Formats: sequence, C-alpha cells, structure tokens
Amino acid sequence: MPDKQGDNRHKNGQFTKGVSGNPDGRPPKIRCIPDILNKIGGELIAELEGVTKLEAIMRMVYRKAFEGENWAVRFIAEYTEGKPVTPISMENNQPIEILRITNEA
Repeated sequence: MPDKQGDNRHKNGQFTKGVSGNPDGRPPKIRCIPDILNKIGGELIAELEGVTKLEAIMRMVYRKAFEGENWAVRFIAEYTEGKPVTPISMENNQPIEILRITNEA
C-alpha cells in the first residue's frame, strides 16, 4: 500500500522500520505577537548584566508610578492585584431585562 511519500509502509499499513512517516518534519510553529513579545522580553540587555528587556521596562513603569503617573499606578495594581470587580446592583431583586420586544403599530 504505497502512499504519496513513496513505498515507506508495509502492506498492513505500518511504516517500514527506520523510515520516517513524516519526511518533511514538523511544520513550523506559527508565530504570534505574544510569542514574539515574550521572546524579545526575555532577551538580556547587554549594558545591564542579568537584566532582561522585560524587567527593564517594568522598572520604568515603577519609576513612572513614583513620579505620579496614574496610568502606571493603575497598571501595577491591575497586574499585581487584579482588576477590581464592578458590582451590578439590581432594584427590588428584579431580573435583569436584556431585551424587550413589543408589537407596537
């Protein structure tokens, strides 16, 4: 039973010993923005021994927070403590009305 790669299978469908069933190898991993950012963030900065780019950026954010930048304080709080939960208040324990369909003429 030859397949499209050639005669590398036995009649019972098993691959011949020592012959790859995937001669082209694993397909390349799709690179996405978070993967690329994580890779770059993990690189060391040559001028600062043992400090990654990501750590240097986070230190800049802390510096901005100490300088009084509200966005930096909020960023640190959200990533260390989590975003605050916004409660939904309901009047008289009535169910929340999502959509009201009326047949008005």
